Parts: sequence; C-alpha cells; structure tokens
Amino acid sequence: MKPLLRHLLAAALALLTLAGPALRAAPEPAAGPAAPKVKLTFGDWEKFTDIVVNGFADKASSDIIYSELNRHLASLAKRHLLPGQTLVISMRDIDLAGTVEPWRGPDFGHIRYMRDTHPPRLVFDYQLLDATGAVVKEGTEKLTNLTFRYQTPALDRDTTTYEKQLLDDWMAGTFGTPKKPKKSKRP
Repeated sequence: MKPLLRHLLAAALALLTLAGPALRAAPEPAAGPAAPKVKLTFGDWEKFTDIVVNGFADKASSDIIYSELNRHLASLAKRHLLPGQTLVISMRDIDLAGTVEPWRGPDFGHIRYMRDTHPPRLVFDYQLLDATGAVVKEGTEKLTNLTFRYQTPALDRDTTTYEKQLLDDWMAGTFGTPKKPKKSKRP
C-alpha cells in the first residue's frame, strides 16, 4: 500500500474510533402526540362531473387531482386538527372550476375557461376520529363557491386552486383553529 493511502486510512479509523461512542449515544427522539392525519379516498372517479386535466378525464387526471388535494388537506390538518386526530374524507364528486371546450379547435381541450356558470364543486363524506379511532364528528358536505372568480387566487395557480379554497373555507368553518395547551409557568 502506498504511504499516503495508509496514513489516510489510519486517520479515518482514528476518527471513527473517537466519534463512535458519540454517534451511538445520540438520544432517541421523545415520543409526543401523533400529528393529525388525513385519509382521502376517491369514490368512483369515472363518474365525477369534471376532472379534465391537460385535455383528458382519465386515471392520470384523477391521480393529479388526488395528489394535489391530499397534500393540501394534510397541510390544513396541521392547522385545524388536534394531535392524534384523523380526518377521513371520501370524495363522491368533483366538478373543477371552469369548463373545457375542445370543440373550439385543436389544443383547446387543454384550456379551462372560467365562467360564473361553472363554479368549483366538491361533494364528500367525512369523519373526524380521535386518537382511539372514535368518531368525534361526521357528515356529508356539498361545497360550491359561486363567487370564485371574484376572489384573488394564489399566484401559484395549479389545477385545483379554487377547490383548495373551498377546502380552506370548509376546514376553518367546520373545525376552526384548535387552542394550543397553555404552558405552565415555572416559579
């Protein structure tokens, strides 16, 4: 073995020997209350009113919408649910804001026209479960926003911008913002 390589190997072994106990002694993270969860399911997506994405109403479009709504609901759960709670949503129908008009010509199937007559609509059943799995709240919701065009949407518009706004308003109105436990004052 070449002398330089032998010295580097010896130095590496010495560092591992010194750092080994410190690496093994790292404390385990404390187990706290579980973060709130969301379980979103789509019913029969083929019967949804309007899930056209990029000109197609297929499984890939359904997956895109599912991914966007599921990610958004997970972030909302952190703000509106208590630790350990689970929100189970079964989506029964989706009608995306606006409409696609492929009859206008080639490539127009990729353009969504926003009109007052085509507001976003979501129909779903939900259950809020506590940490033990007991039902805290449940119901069926039919959400729509007839004034969606007159609200300022987020700058980062995506496929489900207006539907996310429906869910924002619903979560705030249905679950509010939970009160955080007060910290005890130490003398």
